[in-house]
Amino acid sequence: MKIFKTIFISIIMFFVYWFSQLVPKKKGIWIFGAWKGKKYGDNSKYLFEYINKHVTEIRPIWLTRNQQAFDLIKSKGYEVYRTYSFSGFLFSIIAEKIFISVAIKDVNRYTVNSKNVIMMWHGSTPIKKIVNDDTITRKKQLLIEKLLYLLFPFLGFRLRGLAISGSEEASRIFKSAFRAKEKQILLTGFPRNDTFFKNDQSAPILEEIKLLKRNNTYTAIYMPTHRKEGSGEISDLFNIDLKKINQSLKNLNTKLYVKLHYYHLNKHNFRNYSHIYFITDNDIIQDIYTILTEFDLLITDYSSVHFDFLLTNKPIIFAPFDKEKYLMEDREFYYNYNDVTPGPKASNWSELLVYIEKFIQNPKLYDKERLNVMRRFNKYTDSNNCQRVFSAIYNEKN
Repeated sequence: MKIFKTIFISIIMFFVYWFSQLVPKKKGIWIFGAWKGKKYGDNSKYLFEYINKHVTEIRPIWLTRNQQAFDLIKSKGYEVYRTYSFSGFLFSIIAEKIFISVAIKDVNRYTVNSKNVIMMWHGSTPIKKIVNDDTITRKKQLLIEKLLYLLFPFLGFRLRGLAISGSEEASRIFKSAFRAKEKQILLTGFPRNDTFFKNDQSAPILEEIKLLKRNNTYTAIYMPTHRKEGSGEISDLFNIDLKKINQSLKNLNTKLYVKLHYYHLNKHNFRNYSHIYFITDNDIIQDIYTILTEFDLLITDYSSVHFDFLLTNKPIIFAPFDKEKYLMEDREFYYNYNDVTPGPKASNWSELLVYIEKFIQNPKLYDKERLNVMRRFNKYTDSNNCQRVFSAIYNEKN
């Protein structure tokens, strides 16, 4: 039944899409979206808010399919519409620029002219192979599928517009992964990283973290990446005695916050303890960057978030508990893992706790390694990424 519905909608939208390509675009209408329309966050969000606050000649509009995101944006006084509402279709058809972070489904995919799309990306420089470079999760397209995507471009995404980058390393990867030309990649810095140099974020859980810090409680955040685009299990990462780990953390006067990847966030209901807390979307208003700078230490596995966190010059512990399995079944890496992960590698939770204690005693451990990798993967270390992105896009053809 679902396949027939998809076919029916695709046929109808075939005519909508090709009609929309003929409609003249209105200068100054810029459309934004993120995470398939289900979340308000990432690089799109930070550029969207920058333009709302500092640029009068652009009319920024956010599209979403998520009620919480809709209400949040509305409460800020910004313009927002349902992705597939009448206004969502209308403004998408006439939009001069379209900004996405994950995929074309971030916005109204049935009306988008891909030449006008700017890929903002949803992370830093990837460690995991992505898009066309990913030979494990991305299947090879058959000839008939290629022809299908030519007739129905909204079924997939091919970079015909621009992409932004935060480093020469990211530019090289995006050029390969998106099969893009060098002139399509703009080295501007990632907008969400502006938050590392500002103190203007807020979130319901923020005051709790600040209170812990004032009471000299060490705070750590664990951010494992997704498994199999969300279809894989992460429960084995927590196949431990959480009560025992909690006691060890209590002895270290450390509270561990766990932020699961967006793909897994609502699929697991792990129990909270006095010194272990699983962060929800409501805690952070859908955006982990509202609190990320507050933590004393980051723990991650294969997520590129550590390239961003390096801007804080705070300790990082790497937890590649299932690296060999991950490389075989999930994603290959662009780099030798040890070369781009400046910190200790824990093979289990017992080792991880030992490293936490070491960093509490001496936060400068690995500081030279962190600095070297930070410089390699972050061209800019200031709060002007949004400004650079806007200027690069606005002046592109002006």
